[in-house]
Amino acid sequence: MSIMTKDLPKVLFVDDQAEVLDDLRVIVAEVCDPYTATNAEEGLKIFENDGPFTIVASDQILPGINGAEFLAKVSRRDPYCSTMLVTGHADYHDAMRAVNDGHVFRLLDKPYAEQDLIDAIQAGARQRQLLESEQVLLQETLVGAVNALTDTLATVKPLFFGRAQRVKRLAGEIARYLNFAHVWQVETAAVFSQMASITLPEEEAENVFLRKRLRPQIVELVKKFPEVIDHLLGHIPRLEEVRKIIDCLMGNPLPYQNKATEEVYQAYRIIDAALEYDYLEVDGHDSEVILGTLKGGEKQFDKDVIEAMSKLLHKSKTRYLVNEVPFEELRVGMRLAEDLSLETAMLVAPKGTDITKHFLQVLHNYDSCYDRTPFPKLIKVFVAEKVTS
Repeated sequence: MSIMTKDLPKVLFVDDQAEVLDDLRVIVAEVCDPYTATNAEEGLKIFENDGPFTIVASDQILPGINGAEFLAKVSRRDPYCSTMLVTGHADYHDAMRAVNDGHVFRLLDKPYAEQDLIDAIQAGARQRQLLESEQVLLQETLVGAVNALTDTLATVKPLFFGRAQRVKRLAGEIARYLNFAHVWQVETAAVFSQMASITLPEEEAENVFLRKRLRPQIVELVKKFPEVIDHLLGHIPRLEEVRKIIDCLMGNPLPYQNKATEEVYQAYRIIDAALEYDYLEVDGHDSEVILGTLKGGEKQFDKDVIEAMSKLLHKSKTRYLVNEVPFEELRVGMRLAEDLSLETAMLVAPKGTDITKHFLQVLHNYDSCYDRTPFPKLIKVFVAEKVTS
């Protein structure tokens, strides 16, 4: 528990020796707000209930799981938390392995040198601030650019990039529900997984989209999709993990089924299930039938992912109503409940497309090119239900 509530960085110390924790509270009283636990299980509970923490410092030797394993769990829950492992010479080998695996920011010697501990806390606070600033930069530049690209390509290749938007939304919601550390990687991989479709002629691309039987020449082109996507992403910095996730999606998940790349594999399992849901929904199946297929079908999907998907879809049904509105009454925040086509049967956007400011502008551009509106008199949309207290 914490013994103070100053506006200082929150630090969780885990050690099975109560007297050590008592000494730590005195040493760090002026530089942080200390919380303490005597084992990993208690530490995780405090971490979940009282976080976020700027720093978590743990002794390597704990009852149950050791300190390195505990800090690995902390890092998966909050990748921006600065983790510190306290070691003696006897467990130095295990400590170095934890550092090399990327789960530990700094090693501390036991017994503590007071000034070294204070310096480490200050460095850990700076490290968290740096990581969080970097994440903001990523979201405001890279992710923003990906979103702009998706919106633009959705108007050119509505089938595939309509799917990209839907899968991105569903996979992102599942990732958040499961407390996945890097949701932006899941969403970005979902978008880029559809990127190679732009290299195919329209008719052949539609056959791929609908999973129809393909001509041998097209099968060979599809086999090259991983190479095409990797080439596209290879020029963009900070997308190394996204490239690994897409490598899994393109049929190569086996190398990632290990502890060092478990986040990549989990992200793959999330997107894989979201893609399969979208395939079956486009094929005309009801959500309950799809969920039953994902749970009991021939292909095995992650049970936690499907459970999260089921809960999220049920919640979505209670939040959205289907309505029919004329073109002029389309508003940002609505979502298409059916494919939207022109009178010429040209597909403008598939079911599930979010109506954004950009998308509305595209529709108005279409409308201005005709003497009378080319859209249906009424358009089916999902509208968020207003909650009254």
